[in-house]
Amino acid sequence: MTSPRLARRQFALSDAPGLGWVVAEATAGGLVQVRLVDGPAAPSEREEDPEAAAHLARFQGELEGYLRGAAREFTVPLQASGTPFQREVWSALGEVAYGELVTYGALAEALGRPSSVRAVAAAIGRNPLLVVVPCHRVIGAGGRLTGYAAGVERKRALIDLERAAATAPPLMPDADGAGLLTLSLAEAEGVIAALVQGGVPFEEVGPEAAGCAGPEVCVLRFARGQATGPIGLAFHAARGVAP
Repeated sequence: MTSPRLARRQFALSDAPGLGWVVAEATAGGLVQVRLVDGPAAPSEREEDPEAAAHLARFQGELEGYLRGAAREFTVPLQASGTPFQREVWSALGEVAYGELVTYGALAEALGRPSSVRAVAAAIGRNPLLVVVPCHRVIGAGGRLTGYAAGVERKRALIDLERAAATAPPLMPDADGAGLLTLSLAEAEGVIAALVQGGVPFEEVGPEAAGCAGPEVCVLRFARGQATGPIGLAFHAARGVAP
């Protein structure tokens, strides 16, 4: 039997169906690969290293929090292999803030290599840890969405998810741990329509649930753990602007 070394997990991203499936691999030292794919691959039958499996379980939990808009960073150990230059570029990617974007040229400037834009772009293209090392936050000049290993549409979905979560209105927890969102009557109709269209579950409750005395507001109740990204997207849709 092969000695335990590499562990693999694959699962559907139900909180972000446009992203498909994730396939992640780890060794005892940390994550070595994260890919976004259309569907599951054949399961691995090799014996797994327990530490590698623990890293994958931690990653899955952090990814779920990220997709809900509840987490913005990954703390799972990483052990991706690459050249010193590639590692330098990947490290710089981690400095691009959640919900923000940077051009390839600006990243090259930040690395002190303004004339090496193509080399920087090539290193970004070899990033083996999608989402965790956020190469999706790098765009072309003029805001163009250019190459992404998992496809430009997934890149757009990740950017929209982060921007929506970063600008989503805060939810007020109620006694049961659900989240309450208070809207003015003027904006309620558009937001509710966008939530329904986006398939976001909620219920309309009375103003008293949020401690409001009069009927001048609309209060929506979301289940505990509801992802904030789809709520942010609904707000953007209701206002007719992109995330």
